[in-house]
Amino acid sequence: MKALLLSLFPCLLQAAEPRVLFLGDSITYDGRWTVGVESALRGTPEFEKAEIVNVGLPSETASGLSEDGHAGGKFPRPCVHERLARVLEGFKPTMVFACYGMNDGIMQPPDPVRMEAYEKGMTRLKDEVEKAGARIVFITPPLYQADKPSEDPKHYDKVLDGFATWLVSKKKDGWEVVDIRPSLRESVAKAKAADPAFVFAGDGVHPGDEGHRFMARAACAGLWPLLKLPGEPVPAEGKAFATLKEAQDLLKLAWLTETRHLRPGIPAGQKVEVAKEKAAELLESWRSAAAVKTSVWNDHERLDFVHEGRPALLVRPKSAAPGKPWIWRTEFFGHEPQADIALLNKGFHVAYLDMQNLYGAPVALEAMDHFHAHLTEAYGLSNKVVLEGFSRGGLYAFNWGARRPEFTAGIYADAPVCDFKSWPGAKGKGPGSAGDWQRLLKAYGFKNEEDALAWKLNPVDNLEPLAKAKVPVFAVIGAADEVVPVEENIDLLEKRLKELGGSIEVIRKPGGKHHPHSLKDPAPIVDFVLKAVAR
Repeated sequence: MKALLLSLFPCLLQAAEPRVLFLGDSITYDGRWTVGVESALRGTPEFEKAEIVNVGLPSETASGLSEDGHAGGKFPRPCVHERLARVLEGFKPTMVFACYGMNDGIMQPPDPVRMEAYEKGMTRLKDEVEKAGARIVFITPPLYQADKPSEDPKHYDKVLDGFATWLVSKKKDGWEVVDIRPSLRESVAKAKAADPAFVFAGDGVHPGDEGHRFMARAACAGLWPLLKLPGEPVPAEGKAFATLKEAQDLLKLAWLTETRHLRPGIPAGQKVEVAKEKAAELLESWRSAAAVKTSVWNDHERLDFVHEGRPALLVRPKSAAPGKPWIWRTEFFGHEPQADIALLNKGFHVAYLDMQNLYGAPVALEAMDHFHAHLTEAYGLSNKVVLEGFSRGGLYAFNWGARRPEFTAGIYADAPVCDFKSWPGAKGKGPGSAGDWQRLLKAYGFKNEEDALAWKLNPVDNLEPLAKAKVPVFAVIGAADEVVPVEENIDLLEKRLKELGGSIEVIRKPGGKHHPHSLKDPAPIVDFVLKAVAR
C-alpha cells in the first residue's frame, strides 16, 4: 500500500492547481503588467483555476543594496531576502515570476561590485525558491529613461542591460529567463513613430498604462513557449482588466500584511481568508466580462467576446499569412461575405466591433482606436489594417482611415455613405432616414441640425490625410443606387480625392441599386486588398 501511495504521489502533485507568485519592486507592486499576464494565463486550461498572487514591494532589491538618504533618509531599500522565507512558507507557490533590477544598481553608473551583489542576490533567490519546491522564471527589468535617453548621464539603462545580459547568459545553466527589454524598445519606438508625444514612463522609471501593456505583452510572448501554453496570450482590457486588478490588489495587500513585510507606507490588507473570498467573487465577474466563445464561421474559427462593453468578434484563418494581415468589417458583418471568406482562405483575419447607431462619430472612432490596439497587442495582428465599409459603414471606414492613416493599409468601400447630409440626412436626392438622422445627431453630440450641416469632417470633406498617406481606396457601387445617391457620395469623394493626388478605383454596376452589395466573384476585391497590404 505504501508503495502504491508513493507511486501516486507525483500524479497527485501534478493534479493540484498552480499557485503562482509575482515578486518584484514598485513596477510589479503597481500591478498593471502583472494583471495583464495573469489574465492571459487564466485564459489557458493550465492556469484557469490557479491561485495567483502579486507580492511586489516598492523600493525592493534582490541585491540588498541601498543608497544613502533613500526615501529622504526614512528607511533603507528593503531586500526580498528579508521576507522571502515567510512568503514561501506562507503562500507555498508552485511557480514564481521574479522581476528585479530597476533598484538593484541603486541608480548609479555601472560598477562591478554592484553587479556582483545583483548576481549573488538573484542566485540566492533561485536557490531558495527551488529549495521550497517551486519553479522560478526570471523576467528582466524594464527600461530606464526610455523617453529621454539623454537624461541618463549615469548610463543607468546600461546597468539594466548588464543585469539582463547576465540573466540571459544563465540559460546555459538551466535558468528560465524571459528578456522583455528588446520587445519594449521595439514597442516604444513604434509608439513614438505613430505619436511623437507618446510617453513610456513619465518619471523615467515607472511605466504608464501603455508601458505596462508593453511589459505584459513582452512577458507573455516569452512565457508561452517556456511554459508550453496553447494558443496566443490575450491580456484583459477595459472592465475585465479593472475587475481582475481589483481582485489582485485585494490579495496583494492581504498577503503582504500576512507575511509581515517591513516597508513603511504600504496600506494594511484584510485577513487573507477574507480577501480570498472577495477576490473569488471578483474572479467570477471577470470570467463573465472576459469570456470568449468559440464557434465555426464558414469553416474558420470564430471568437466572440466583449471589448470595453461592445460585442466584438475575430475570425481566424487556418494558417495566418506572414505579418498577420487583417480586414475590418465596420458594419453588417456576415452580409455578402464572399470577399471576407476568400481573404480568410489566403491567411487574413476578419474582425468586427459592434458600433451600431454611432455613424462614424468621434465616440465610435475612439472605440476603434482601442479595438485596433487590442487586436494588434493581444492577437499580434498587423498594425496596418484594410477597412471594409458597407453602406453606412463607409462613415466609419473613411473617418477612421483619415484619423489613423498610419494604421490604414487601404479602404474597400461598398455602396458607401460618404456624407451624412445625403444619408441619413436626406439633404440631397435620396430619401434618407428620419430615425437614423435623429440618432446620428445624438451620437455626434450636435445641439441642432444646423451644427450637423456645418460639420466639416464628413468623408467627402476630410480626404487630405488619406491622400497624403497614399492610402488606396477601392469602391464597388450600384450606378443607380436609390438609397445612397452616388453623385452625392462616392462620385464626389472620388473627384476630390483625385484632386488631392489620392488613389481610388471604382467598379460601377450598371443599373445596380443599393443592394446587393459586393461582387459575385470577389476576385477584384481580393486583388485590391492583397496589393494594399503589400504596398
